[in-house]
Amino acid sequence: MKSKLLMPLCAAMALAGCGGSSGDTPQVQGANLSIAIGDAPVDNASKVVVTVKSLTLKRADGGADVVLPVTDSTGQPLQLNLLDYQGGTTYLALDGATIPAANYSDIILNIDDTSSSASFVDANGGTYDLKVPSDTLKIGGFDASAGGQLAFTIDFNLRKAMTYNPGPQRYILKPRGVSLKNTAVLGQIGGTVAANLATSCNTGTDSSNYGFVYLYSGHGLTNLADDFDTGASGVPSDAAAPVASVAVTLADDGNPATTDPYTYQFGLLMPGDYTVAFSCDGINDQPETYEGLTIPNPAGLSYELNLTDGGNLTQDFNPPGV
Repeated sequence: MKSKLLMPLCAAMALAGCGGSSGDTPQVQGANLSIAIGDAPVDNASKVVVTVKSLTLKRADGGADVVLPVTDSTGQPLQLNLLDYQGGTTYLALDGATIPAANYSDIILNIDDTSSSASFVDANGGTYDLKVPSDTLKIGGFDASAGGQLAFTIDFNLRKAMTYNPGPQRYILKPRGVSLKNTAVLGQIGGTVAANLATSCNTGTDSSNYGFVYLYSGHGLTNLADDFDTGASGVPSDAAAPVASVAVTLADDGNPATTDPYTYQFGLLMPGDYTVAFSCDGINDQPETYEGLTIPNPAGLSYELNLTDGGNLTQDFNPPGV
C-alpha cells in the first residue's frame, strides 16, 4: 500500500512575558503559552486522528520540565481529526498557560497511541493504527528567557513524517519533517491548475490523478527531485529536495465545469525564495525513496517566487496547448 500523505500540522505558540524587580535590572518571571493546531490538505485519507495528552517543555539549563496538559472541553485528552483543520483553519488547544521565563531546548508532544480509537488513520477504505515511537514527538526548542511576545508554529509535513508500515498494517509518525517556525511571518502559496492540464494526468489506472505541485526552497535550481528520505539511495548530488508537495484537488462540488475547479495550496511558509513545479508523475512518488521522477512534467511548468513576511502568493499553472 502506498502512503501519499501531505499535511502540515501547525501549533501556534504565543509567549507573553512579564515581571520586574527592585533596582534598574528587571527580572523576567514568566511567559504565557498558547497553542493552536491545524493542518493542510492530504490525499488518500478521510481521517487522520491524533490524541494529544500533554506538552513537555525541556529547559536548556537543566531546570525542572514544564508539563502542560492538553485537554478538550470535558477535561479529556484532546483528540482531533486533523482534516477538520485545513487551509489555515486552526484549533486553539492551549490558551495562556503560564511558563517560567527560560531557554527551552525541546518541545515534546506526548501522544496517546495505545488503541485504534485514540490515534488512527482512515485511508484507502480501511482504518489503521497511528503509532508514535516512544509515544513522544520531539519538535525543537525556543528561547523565552527574555519574556515578551513570542509566537511559533510547529509545522508537521506528514509526507515526510508519516510512513505506512505494511507488516502490521499501520502508520508510523516520526519527528522527521517537523520544524518550529515564527508564526508572525508565515505565508502561503497557492493557485489554480488549468482543467486541460489537470485532466491530462488521468490514465486508465489513475483516474483521480489531477497532478501534483512540488515546492522547493531557492531559485536557480537545476535538478528538481521528487520526495525522498535522508539517506535514500541513488540520489544525484545536485538533486533539490522538495520542501513540500501536494496533490491538485477538484472543487468540493466535484464538477469540472466549475470556475477554477482544480487548485493547490501550501501554507505555513517562512519568507524567502521558492520554486513551484507541476508534475503528472507525482502519483508515483514514494516519500521514502528517490524515484527520479520528471519534474516539471510537462516541461516548462516551474516558476520562481519570492514570499515576503505573511505574504499570500498566487501562482497558476495555465500552459498553452496541453
